[in-house]
Amino acid sequence: MSNTFEIAKYFFLAAGFGVFAFAPVANSKMTGGGFQKLLSTTCLVSLFFAAITHIITGHSATDLEAILIYISTISILFHHQLHNHYDEKNTALWILYAIPTLLGFIVLYLFQEKNLLNYLYVASSVYYLGAITYAMILGHWYLVTPKLSELPLKRATLAMWALIGIKLIWTAVEHTKLGPYLTEGTQLGGGYAFNWLMVIMRDIWGYLVIFAMSIFGWKLVCMRSTQSATGVFYAMTIFIFIGEIIAIYLFYTYGLLL
Repeated sequence: MSNTFEIAKYFFLAAGFGVFAFAPVANSKMTGGGFQKLLSTTCLVSLFFAAITHIITGHSATDLEAILIYISTISILFHHQLHNHYDEKNTALWILYAIPTLLGFIVLYLFQEKNLLNYLYVASSVYYLGAITYAMILGHWYLVTPKLSELPLKRATLAMWALIGIKLIWTAVEHTKLGPYLTEGTQLGGGYAFNWLMVIMRDIWGYLVIFAMSIFGWKLVCMRSTQSATGVFYAMTIFIFIGEIIAIYLFYTYGLLL
């Protein structure tokens, strides 16, 4: 049960810190403050539940990790409120963006109990998931502002590809260590068939499908078919969540960093 809440907390942190980190990708002067408010609301709700799961998993409500989540939540709340009055980011809005973005790295480090390798793995996954979710939310905003330039969606896709590249390199290295788990008759993990099934599903849904769909998404964005591209990003978000559920399950259950 504790693993279930840890996994839930991971996804809440990803939807909070992982998504908010990409807020400047779309210039708020172009999108209007409404998009930033939508983004902030999504992140606020996610961090609220992250704080709850932090306590449920047996941590103190006043430890450093919890306090940093509270500070980040308050900063995002003010970021949301200021965008009621300003479309373009001013100094105050940039500061309110920077605080939770920087604190997010520290929270993830504390979340992984200061284990550097686990921290790097979880952080790369959080921002990988965050980039795709951000692109999906941004795509939906084109329904509100159809004349918005396609440049923000292109930037979001490029950021996504950069993170896919990092994750693929990491996973390729980890695959070289999987031999004992994938040997017939192995007693490691969930057994031979289960291990193969999980690894294949993680690679296909978490990487192959995502990358293939992102290429179609890019082509649609270049054609300014933003509604179709949004549909692709929406499907990608579903697949990335499936892939990350498998990956984070393998991480918490068997210590595999895929």
